[in-house]
Amino acid sequence: MRHEHRHLLGAFAAMLFVGASWGANLPVTKVMLRYFDLLPLAAMRTIAATAALALLLWIVEGSRTLRIDLGPVRFLSLGFMMSSFFAIYALGIYYSNPISAAAVQVAGPLVSALTVRLVTGTRFDPGFGVALGLTLLGGVILSTSSLVGTGPVSLGGGELIVLLSNALWALYSIKAQAWFERASQLHRAYVASLSAMGWLTVISLVLVALGAARSPSGISDGWVWTQLLVVAVLASGLGGYFWNIGASRLGVAIASLWVNLVPFFAVLWSMAYGYWPNGYQIVGGLVALTGVVYMQWRKLQIMNAIPR
Repeated sequence: MRHEHRHLLGAFAAMLFVGASWGANLPVTKVMLRYFDLLPLAAMRTIAATAALALLLWIVEGSRTLRIDLGPVRFLSLGFMMSSFFAIYALGIYYSNPISAAAVQVAGPLVSALTVRLVTGTRFDPGFGVALGLTLLGGVILSTSSLVGTGPVSLGGGELIVLLSNALWALYSIKAQAWFERASQLHRAYVASLSAMGWLTVISLVLVALGAARSPSGISDGWVWTQLLVVAVLASGLGGYFWNIGASRLGVAIASLWVNLVPFFAVLWSMAYGYWPNGYQIVGGLVALTGVVYMQWRKLQIMNAIPR
């Protein structure tokens, strides 16, 4: 197998992990929000994710790679973008109708693609329009499964915030690739998480001190903490690392197509709680998957056309 093919298949596997881990994040987060406020929850998850990334980085690359190789402005800016995404997304969810928020989020890859075009000026790969159309269609079908039978769905006002938060994540992804010289994707994920941890921790401590958020110290249920830590490591930690791999090899715009598979994986994970998917969710997930597979196939075709 050619190196380029292995490179692309590695990106495909990485994004499958992202979809699966971020999909698991959705049902677990719904449970966690019964016990924790939004920003303290985000801070604790980021702390756990950063610790896991630091340990993995130390084991794989050695203690020297734990040092920050970014200037202070870029270090703080990278974490600010990541933590702002967490905070703004949480704010949007808080002020949204959950059904309409899921429906609006279908357009997330389009927002990410436009952000990449505006920030970098890079033209999209051949076939991107078809792949985007398929993933958007799949997302619409997925969201239809939530809309059917619910009656009129009202807007809570935060749906636009949820949608625009995709631009922040795309911007973070672009800078995470541009601001490092030779750093591994694992090191980049660690540095960004470390900076975001600082921002979220400080903000959460201030909110708790002001009485605007509940302290998580009062939660004594061990199973709740176990779920929080496991999802933090898998989704926030390793999910962020594998996202960087996919974004570096595929480009941020193409990697963003996988976002519409997250609800599909969330449905599959929810089966563990006794929930079985309906026809809309199965068909929508398969259509969205067709979009990303089509884009991968186009890339392989281009590689095969290049003389060895």
